[in-house]
Amino acid sequence: MAKLVLITGTSSGIGLSAAIECAAAGHKVVATMRDLARREALEQAAKARGVSVDIEQLDVTSSSAGDKIRELVLKYGPFFALVNNAGIAIGGPFEEQSEEDVRLQLETNVLGLMATTRAILPSMRSAGRGRILNVSSTSGRVAMPCLSIYAATKHAVEGFSEALRWEVEPFGIDVLVVAPGTFRTPIFFENMKRGAHVADEGPYGALIRRIEDLAIGGARRAPPPDEVGRTLARLVGAPSPPFRTIVGRDGFAMTTLRGVMPDRLFALGLRRALALSRVR
Repeated sequence: MAKLVLITGTSSGIGLSAAIECAAAGHKVVATMRDLARREALEQAAKARGVSVDIEQLDVTSSSAGDKIRELVLKYGPFFALVNNAGIAIGGPFEEQSEEDVRLQLETNVLGLMATTRAILPSMRSAGRGRILNVSSTSGRVAMPCLSIYAATKHAVEGFSEALRWEVEPFGIDVLVVAPGTFRTPIFFENMKRGAHVADEGPYGALIRRIEDLAIGGARRAPPPDEVGRTLARLVGAPSPPFRTIVGRDGFAMTTLRGVMPDRLFALGLRRALALSRVR
């Protein structure tokens, strides 16, 4: 049965793929993005697949984000599913990230997600059904260096989702977490952002270069985000979806190892992979 689905952050990457795959699955999709000037990629992808999506402007960090969600509910009717995908990662050691870098990630990945969720819940409760899918990351369970704030936001998404799950379940609303591993998305390339004060020749320079080499190299070898989009579309329509879904072999491997290995062994492997040694 076709569902009405609202998706955030659809100008590229996972959000774009989710919008196309949900539409291809027969759902009515309202795809939102902060900057409508970037809608062309989504429009071209929809045309290539022979599907249609409605595109709306939404900046989840805006103080009016909640009002915009309520406007969309009035315009389209009560949404069955909300896919909270909008997110940003700013790389670099914590010490070299500015206050603005920190706040932007928190406001987008956590507070923005909460604002859209809070605004849509009343209509879902009234309808007696609904499904909120929060896009997390492997970083929601395994925190890597030079992504400390991003990892903190995704840990927050995981904790928020788990608690909210129990609050809204009596009203017929499901809360799900989807945790992708590494996929070839713009976040690793043209959308990659560095902290304001990151210095290649600073005290963290060697670590930064190593992390960036690993991240970009891994992203080049990674598959496109279509698997994540298909997973989100499947979960929208699934009769009894699991609370947490990991997508990607590397994400599953890292999360599993972190859960079963003693910290000393896991840390030893990470130090070797990153060629870390203590500064004396």
